[in-house]
Amino acid sequence: MFKHEDIIASLRFGWAVSEPYSLAEEHQYNEDMKPLRIAHRGDTQNYPENSIEAFQSAFDLGADGIEFDIQCHENGEIVVVHNYTHDPHQDYPSLEKVLHTFSPKGRLEIEIKALEEECVLKAARIIHRIQPQDFEITSNEIPLIPVIRKYFPDALVGLIFNTCLLEKWMPVSHIHRLLLGYMKLTGANVLHLGLGYYSKELVVLMHENGYRTHTHLGKENIKEYQRVKSLGIDQCSLDDLSILRLEK
Repeated sequence: MFKHEDIIASLRFGWAVSEPYSLAEEHQYNEDMKPLRIAHRGDTQNYPENSIEAFQSAFDLGADGIEFDIQCHENGEIVVVHNYTHDPHQDYPSLEKVLHTFSPKGRLEIEIKALEEECVLKAARIIHRIQPQDFEITSNEIPLIPVIRKYFPDALVGLIFNTCLLEKWMPVSHIHRLLLGYMKLTGANVLHLGLGYYSKELVVLMHENGYRTHTHLGKENIKEYQRVKSLGIDQCSLDDLSILRLEK
């Protein structure tokens, strides 16, 4: 358990933070503008997910960034692996190695899987020491978002919203109000949401309140990708990177 004064003291070790997001710095959106295209766990069509090879291939193919998951290994190291039930005897890339290797290449979207505050603190120490140029910390665990915000006070923090919280009886206006409330109360500033829940109205609402928008596409579908662009969604993670060839 970390005491509040210990947390504050740890943040005084010269850790750098990214510039706060300002919507005023963004361009006006139109259908010809590209969202930030992020390779979900790297190029998983040709290499194992969350591997150095998958990340390198994703950037070689033209991705603007990579998404990867981190966990606390039983040896205390922060490693890059998705599954909660990962084999502790296998070798996984370390967070430190991934940051050193790929920080100059583009956005690093780092999803924290562990629910322990100690893991967030360990990751924060590594990230702030290496100071990647462009990164976002994400989680789909709502209670973890304020903890992440505590250690990354000025960074991009993404809430991966679980749509099971949206019930069928809810009118669209209530869903929008609910999503906005979650963003404000958790301290996140990037909304991660399935494309089917987005509308131009919701994107504008998020932008007007200073939040970025993010969605995910599983398979190559040019119509869905064009919809992402037309709605003005800021970021899009991709499982199928062949979509990148369409805009070269």
